[in-house]
Amino acid sequence: MSDSRDRIAQLRTALDAADNDLVKALDARARAVREMAAIKEGDPAAFVSLPTSGEVVARLREIRRDFPANALEPVVREVLSASAEMIAPVKVGVLGPAGGFAHAAARAHFGSRAIIQAFDGVNEVFAALERQSVGHGVVPLETSSDGTLFATLSGLAAGRARITAERSLSGHYHLFSKTGNAGDVEKIYGTASAFAATTRVLKAEFARAPQLDMQSGIVAAELAAEDHGAAAVGPELLGELADLRILRRNVEDDATVQLRFVVLGHESPRRTGRDRTVLALTLGEEPGSLYGALQPFAEREINLTRLESRRVASSGLGELFFLELDGHVSDRPVLTAIEEVRSKARNVRILGSYPRPEAE
Repeated sequence: MSDSRDRIAQLRTALDAADNDLVKALDARARAVREMAAIKEGDPAAFVSLPTSGEVVARLREIRRDFPANALEPVVREVLSASAEMIAPVKVGVLGPAGGFAHAAARAHFGSRAIIQAFDGVNEVFAALERQSVGHGVVPLETSSDGTLFATLSGLAAGRARITAERSLSGHYHLFSKTGNAGDVEKIYGTASAFAATTRVLKAEFARAPQLDMQSGIVAAELAAEDHGAAAVGPELLGELADLRILRRNVEDDATVQLRFVVLGHESPRRTGRDRTVLALTLGEEPGSLYGALQPFAEREINLTRLESRRVASSGLGELFFLELDGHVSDRPVLTAIEEVRSKARNVRILGSYPRPEAE
């Protein structure tokens, strides 16, 4: 017994020392960030861009040994989010509403310190990026249930913003209330899309509770927070923003739905060796033009992971082919393949070249 107590005392001391070292490391990072901010203000020409958050996370994953792997990224991104705020506020435009899945994807990528601005449409997010009222954007690219959102591809083909990262989320909906007690639920607030995704479960478990359709999830959550007999349905972030308790998890009818979001910006991420490139092609009308455009990739054994076509009137280019491939645009095989495709296609646009998600 005395040996166990002695060991516990030693471990408590080790924990205290580790916590002290953690705070010292955070302070050291803050001092370095402040000094870089001062250099940037006094001599902008001398300022060198910091590594991207993705690059920092990837490097720290390589040296991690005992800390849980799935918990490392959220912790690191919160530190990076606070550090970035010390230099300048990070402003991110997302496809609304506030508290929705795009908002959650932005929080996961940029941390909770980022300033999130919700827009009603994908085109509005692209417009905000063009006029630089936000520095980044997060918009849906596809869902496993409905396929590709071509408004996103159209915006990429027509504008200057590029894909800089990806984020995938499960399309889970939860039921929230102030008390967290299912027996208190007399009515349920939510958006039309939330109710559409949870029809069967809510009817089975809360058949007597009327469903009240709100224009936004955050309004639904705020109403539930003010009413002892009310609940709200929505993504997990919604309950967090309104300080509600989860009374039923995963009330969606289809638990397999996956949502794929892209992070938009104007900077091009550096090569990591595990990258993805997205292209838009406009081809001629002659027979075999598509085959000829794809052949340079096959000859260099470049893996094409996606091919879609769409007529995009807003681009002024007519029929567009969208390609996803493994590799970075700076990889020699990818670079030479794209240059050869340029000689065969009417137009080639690089929509993004960025690190593939770690989960893949």
